[in-house]
Amino acid sequence: MAAPRARRSGGRNAADPHAWRGLEPAPLILLTGPEEYIAARSVDRVRRRLLERRPDTEVTRFDAASYNRGELLMAASPSLFGEDKHLEVSGLAAMNEDFLEDALQFLRHGADTATVVMHHSGGNRGKKLLDAVKKAGAVVVECQPLKKDSDKLEFVAQEFKESRRRIDSEAARALVAAVGSDLSELAAACSQLVQDTTGEVTHEVVDQYFGGRVEATGFKVADAALSGRGSIALSTLRHALSTGTDPVPIVAALAVKLRQVAKVAGQPRSVGQLAQELGMPPWQVQQAQEQARYWSQGDLASCLQLLAETDAMVKGAGRDPEYAIERAVARIAAAAGR
Repeated sequence: MAAPRARRSGGRNAADPHAWRGLEPAPLILLTGPEEYIAARSVDRVRRRLLERRPDTEVTRFDAASYNRGELLMAASPSLFGEDKHLEVSGLAAMNEDFLEDALQFLRHGADTATVVMHHSGGNRGKKLLDAVKKAGAVVVECQPLKKDSDKLEFVAQEFKESRRRIDSEAARALVAAVGSDLSELAAACSQLVQDTTGEVTHEVVDQYFGGRVEATGFKVADAALSGRGSIALSTLRHALSTGTDPVPIVAALAVKLRQVAKVAGQPRSVGQLAQELGMPPWQVQQAQEQARYWSQGDLASCLQLLAETDAMVKGAGRDPEYAIERAVARIAAAAGR
């Protein structure tokens, strides 16, 4: 069998946490790391590519922990009818001795008879096999949890790009803040927005769908601050920060809410007219109008400038992001309370 060649995509490499998105079929692919969602998406991607090229490809799946001697070698043996063979192996981190011995034998004598994707979630079990797989020239893809906010935002952006849709940066930050770090939930949220909405996904859309997903979000902080309820805004903010919410999306939520107030302040038109003109849901226009009662044009302008400075500080220009956002929330609430 002529095994497919590995192919790089978009300049990604194995160290790139998003490299799996460019993964193409190769004779031997090793997925390493505990992020099961990325591993599953990688396996699905390779299988889909293979079946697109050769729909008659025979796919066989194994769990290395409950493997029975001889199964791998039998599944990889050439078919009498000439079908390509593709093997998917999970559970390498708990592999039994039968699988270890058969896999080593396969690498020594039969690695050109099938394409193989293996996933090892971590730990020292099976190091001998992992070394042999890498020595055999496997394409190695890291399946690690996305811990950096920038990586989570890139994940969201790529989910929309693959669906040929766009999400603006503030909306992506709000989605990550509301849904959290679980990639399966984050992907499901992206899928829901793609299916249920049209056009570019904005912060307002994310707020409508997911604003209530967490106990203390940037939206709740913003609503309290813009209504002059300083003590509630600060206590909600401190709770959000203490439970791991990043300051950046909270600043983004404050900026969005403040801009909404600025758009409707002093406007004599009806809720329906403003909703149509501004492209906002009527309920958001009504909420912004209620908050606008607390604000003068001068205070709105100065607080928008304050948020621009705070945004820079929480993104690295300041030494203490949490202090910067607490100061901003306190000043906004004080301005609304005058």
